[in-house]
Amino acid sequence: MSWQLYRIDTVHGSGAAAAQSRQVIVLARDPEVIAAAHAASARLGLPARTVLSGTEALARLAGPGTGPGHLVCDPAAAGAAWPGMLATLTEPATRTALILVGPAPMPVPRLAALVAHEPGQLVQALAAPPPQPAAADGSASALREGLARGEISVHYQPVVRLADRRPVMVEALARWHRAEAPVPPDSFVPLAEREGLARSLSIIVAGHAVSDMARLWPRLRLGVSLNLPLELMLEGDLQSWLGRALWHGGLAPRQVALELTETTPVRDLARLHRRLLRLRRAGYRVLLDDVIPGDGRERLHRLPFAGLKLDRSLVQRLPTEAQSRQEVRRLARRAAQRGQAVVAEGVSDQRIWRELRALGVHFAQGFAVGRPLPATALSGWSARWRCSRGA
Repeated sequence: MSWQLYRIDTVHGSGAAAAQSRQVIVLARDPEVIAAAHAASARLGLPARTVLSGTEALARLAGPGTGPGHLVCDPAAAGAAWPGMLATLTEPATRTALILVGPAPMPVPRLAALVAHEPGQLVQALAAPPPQPAAADGSASALREGLARGEISVHYQPVVRLADRRPVMVEALARWHRAEAPVPPDSFVPLAEREGLARSLSIIVAGHAVSDMARLWPRLRLGVSLNLPLELMLEGDLQSWLGRALWHGGLAPRQVALELTETTPVRDLARLHRRLLRLRRAGYRVLLDDVIPGDGRERLHRLPFAGLKLDRSLVQRLPTEAQSRQEVRRLARRAAQRGQAVVAEGVSDQRIWRELRALGVHFAQGFAVGRPLPATALSGWSARWRCSRGA
């Protein structure tokens, strides 16, 4: 039999994060391929595990943590889960290198690089260093074209309740996939705000998010949060275009939270106060994002926000800095007095999880819970989360 073998790396390559999760996941039908993958993994000192279906492979790709270091996969064995697996691997936070192996001719994604021609050369594919990511045109004109051409997709990062680990919502995060390579969100989102494209981007994200989460609601019962800069939060027709998105998608305002990002200073507190009350009366919850004590935004905490989201830089200092723990405890107590929830971003391990529970924080978000994922992978994440023994 004639075989093809390819390796595909994620946006930022396998890198250091993959070294933390060295496991090789194998999904194939041919016993020769499975045996070759295990032999190659053993030769490199990498633990390998065979999975029996695309659904199981997708659940392992989508589960909490950094994910496996490599996935050796015959696409024919993945079945209907194959599109969701590819979409998961395009997420910038994913560090899994995909090695495709199957009978020739085999349909291969555009970004694949030929590594070898037969399963016996899997060692070469597993040992290959990650390539440098390709550069993509991230200009304002390219973004306008991308918005018009439908190049924007949405991935979702889960949020769970610390008290009982129950999933409660996901945060919708924009992703831009150009033809030549993806553009990092920390590049194009600020660009959209600078160039007057934030409204168009937000409407597209809201439309995708409402449609996706309405479809998943019967199974997962997850709300969704949308990031909005101050300019859009204060727009007079905000509720009109949000309402249209909800009507077309099939969600109610109570299922949607809005996150006010930190990009623009608030100069008119009274105006923002009125808008928050109006959104609350309409059924929306509004969260203040990226909260750090001493960042000059303490006066905003007293406004009628439904909750505060602690910045990841603060959260990740909790296990080692007593002052950070004191600051979070004070924030949580004051939030409780105002009836506000507190959400922690950047929860990456069990130490942080335990500190947050002790400090009175309500919800957790981060790699210890789940990476940003396409909608097609959220059911797999949910299954893995239910089976996991702890955050």
